[in-house]
Parts: sequence; structure tokens; C-alpha cells
Amino acid sequence: MTKPKILISEDEVIIAEDIAACLEELGYETCAIDTGEDTIDMIRTLQPDLVLLDVNLKGEADGIEIGSRIKEEFGIPFIYLTAYADKDTLDRAKKTEPDGFLAKPFDEKNLRSAIEIALYKHDSGHKPAEGEATHHPKANHENGALADYIFVKVKHRIIKVHYSDILWVEAYDNYSFIVTADQKYLVSSTLKDMEHKLPANNFVRVHRSYIANLDKVEALEENSVVFAKGDIPIGKSYKKALMSRFNII
Repeated sequence: MTKPKILISEDEVIIAEDIAACLEELGYETCAIDTGEDTIDMIRTLQPDLVLLDVNLKGEADGIEIGSRIKEEFGIPFIYLTAYADKDTLDRAKKTEPDGFLAKPFDEKNLRSAIEIALYKHDSGHKPAEGEATHHPKANHENGALADYIFVKVKHRIIKVHYSDILWVEAYDNYSFIVTADQKYLVSSTLKDMEHKLPANNFVRVHRSYIANLDKVEALEENSVVFAKGDIPIGKSYKKALMSRFNII
């Protein structure tokens, strides 16, 4: 599993290095440590999965101003770090809708919990539930592209699943199965929810109970879509639209 990349924006170097060491022990990757001046440029270049952002950064822009820009421009989660803050500062911070607050000093357990929750709930629009898939759109403003993965919570781990690894998604009551070549993840999202979370250029509803990744289709039969791992049915009402997506000669 690819380690989530975390950018630390903290102008107290010793604190930043301590956080980086802690992240490494927790299994995360620190992609950079920044004092605040270049945070926005670093996000564009390094495309981190999450930013730990000191509220009281010194410089032309404080942490709250940077947090506001992250919210508006990048669509990635950020967590404020703060040792102290007056009411006005906290009120400003709340308006930027961060994905969490961590009061210094904090321990590994609190740091891990804050990061996992922020990564998991980001853009889900509700409180996280066990086994739910969450879309994690990380914008690349150089070319407008979106990230090519979702996060799936499995027990106490949050696992990155690339779209290119998904064969199909299968309805299971009010849940769904995400099926890859070697795994089957049960997530607490309906098939309709999954249809909105997956990119429409690759993932197509082929049956009331199935969404197929067109890039992974090996063959089409009269009433089924064939993958290397198996096949799924084609619903009559979906067949015409499905066939139009293929260059058949």
C-alpha cells in the first residue's frame, strides 16, 4: 500500500522535525517540511495527501490564510496545529473548515487518529462509517487532473485503492463490494453512491447491481461482461448504452 504523503507546515524547526519522526514511526511519508512561506507552491509541486498546518505561522500569510487557500484551491484535507489561540483566531480558523485541530503538545495516538479521520472523512459529507469508501479528489492545477484513487476503511486501516485496480463494483443490500484482481472490499456505500464517486469515463452501470470498469473488460458476451477474474451480468436496459462505449468492428 502506498504511504499517504504528508506536508508539515510549521515554522518551529525542532517541532516540525519531531512531527516528521513521529509520522515515520506511524508509517506515513513526510514529503516536505516547510516554514510557511512556500506551502502553496509545495502543494502544487508535491501533491501531498494531507497538510499539517501551524495556525500561528509567521510571515505575510498566517496558517489560517494558507488553510483558506488550501480549501479553495486544492481539495485536500488539512489539520491545524496550535499551542494556543485566542477566540478571534479560533473563530477565523473554524470558518476555513479544517479537517481537524491538534493542540500542542500531542502524542502519537492523537496524531494518528486525527490523520486517519481526516483522510477518511474528507469529502464524504458525513461522519465516517466502518468500511465506507471515500473519494479523495486531489486536484493538480497544472493540468486539471484528479487523483486516481479512493480510500477504503478496512477495520483499523485506511487503504488506498487505485481506480485502475478495480474490476467492478457490486451492490450488496445497502452496501457495495469493490472487486479487484486479488481483493474484495465491503464498503458501506450504496451502488448509487459509488456511481457518483467513480469517474464516469471509466466506470459504467451495466446492470442495476453492477458497475464495470471498462478498461478492465476482456470480452463481451450476449448477457455478460467478462473480466480476467470472472464475469458480471448485463441488464437489458443498460445494454445499448454499454455497447456504444466500445469500438466494435
